[in-house]
Amino acid sequence: MTSGLRKTIVRQFGRPTGLVGLVMATRYSNRERNRRTIELLDIQPDDRVLEIGFGPGLAIDLAARLARSGCVVGVDHSEVMPRQASRRNRAVIDAGRVQLHRASADALPSFTERFDKLLASNVHMFLRDPIETLRRWRDITRPGGRVAITHQSRKRAATDADSARDAEHITSLRAAGFTDVRIETLERKPVNAACGLAWAP
Repeated sequence: MTSGLRKTIVRQFGRPTGLVGLVMATRYSNRERNRRTIELLDIQPDDRVLEIGFGPGLAIDLAARLARSGCVVGVDHSEVMPRQASRRNRAVIDAGRVQLHRASADALPSFTERFDKLLASNVHMFLRDPIETLRRWRDITRPGGRVAITHQSRKRAATDADSARDAEHITSLRAAGFTDVRIETLERKPVNAACGLAWAP
């Protein structure tokens, strides 16, 4: 693989565009990573849920199935993903149960209510100031609310150890004021993912 192609692929994870972005966003490992992250959140029927970096809307769909009388909100800065996620979740969007916004993880829209559950997958490595951004995420999470930040290494020839080592960034949750932070290993292919699970004080 040429260095130019490798850089293009890496950029796709930060801001998916075009056909390459669509293919990468729907790969099996991404679907399973989202499913396991949703399971760890233990979403209840009346929860307000926020996903930061919702991609093609797979986790949005799963969360909406669980928060049947609640609300699911998604934020993503990609040009492509909101269109795909809107198509996938059209029925629940039309029913007013899902809202999708195009915005940066570092500069979220203003919300009138806090969230019970918050998730982000393969997003934290793109944050300009992780601790400060996570503090803002904490502020929009209700006291006792649960946060799940998952990472699966995308390095060339990545190993399970790479995902675990990269997940050290997730410990920024503690510095941002979250409590009871722990790392959950999600057994996945081609490499395991690591989920930082924490609670808002």
